[in-house]
Amino acid sequence: MAHTLDDLAALTGVSRATVSRVINGGPVADETREKVLAALEETNYRPNVAARSLASGRTGVMGVVMHVDAGLTFSDFYFSQLLTGISDQLSEQSLGMMLWLGERNAASTVDQIVGMRMLDGVIVTADTKNDPVVDGLRAADIPLVLVGHRKEDSDASYVDIDNIAAADVATSHLLALGRTRIGHITGRLGSVSADDRVIGYQQAMQRAGLPTEGLLVEGDYTPEGGHKATQELIAAGADAIFASSDYTARGALRALMEAGLSVPDDVALMGFDDLEFAAELDPPLTTIRQNIYQIGHEAARSLVDLIEDPDMSPRRILQPTELVVRQSTAGEIPAYSRKGSGA
Repeated sequence: MAHTLDDLAALTGVSRATVSRVINGGPVADETREKVLAALEETNYRPNVAARSLASGRTGVMGVVMHVDAGLTFSDFYFSQLLTGISDQLSEQSLGMMLWLGERNAASTVDQIVGMRMLDGVIVTADTKNDPVVDGLRAADIPLVLVGHRKEDSDASYVDIDNIAAADVATSHLLALGRTRIGHITGRLGSVSADDRVIGYQQAMQRAGLPTEGLLVEGDYTPEGGHKATQELIAAGADAIFASSDYTARGALRALMEAGLSVPDDVALMGFDDLEFAAELDPPLTTIRQNIYQIGHEAARSLVDLIEDPDMSPRRILQPTELVVRQSTAGEIPAYSRKGSGA
């Protein structure tokens, strides 16, 4: 058993500082890193977290604030994948995580996070334009990474996708199929993602010289919202629907079937996210794929980088999206996928 960094340095023939850099994810030559990692595994070395905290002034614990009810954290595919990506990246670096869930009192949440002085940094979901939790954490002296972003947060570190470009790609796909009465079921208006997807939809329609009046219906990212909105779009004569999420599209599909309409012959349908059930719907759902796990992974990695280098410029990362074409728009055409332009 190796009990100290000095023991590992003696076993591997490298300096104590080099061993420390490997353990903490610092820059080390690949050959040296492999040698030290092999020794760590062979000796079952575990860092003395308490001693490391005393030496560095850090606790090794990160805060994660997610605006979702506790019951949905693991049942909702989006949030479960996001949390898994964060957790896996922190685990790789032997870091812990403290989780806040739900729409709690904003002042209380911020006071707890800042006042307990137990966290090295915080990741917070940031989708609503007016979010006192995000505002309070940004004002605090603590490293912070947003999942999602608001345009006024130009100096914040964040990981997101280009929702405008992705929605443009989705709408353009329906236009390329010859659809002219394309409806859009939005997400919760007032959220960054929903509002940006409306912009992307509208700019594609305007470029094609087609109207959107009566074809833009507010939803809430739920199957129930999708079902209700689709009934309005059927009455408006829509021949295609771009739903703001796969959950919304699932509700839309039910409403179309209840109305005796064929998908895609009568109405083409596409979603957004490429959640696990999208390919299992009947017909399988065309959608915009985003790598939710990777967004969480990158958010955690960015936070650790900010903590290691407090003077580093804000990290602004846009993850790519991908158009995944299935039978809900393409009929019997074999499925394919391609990168979304600019997303």
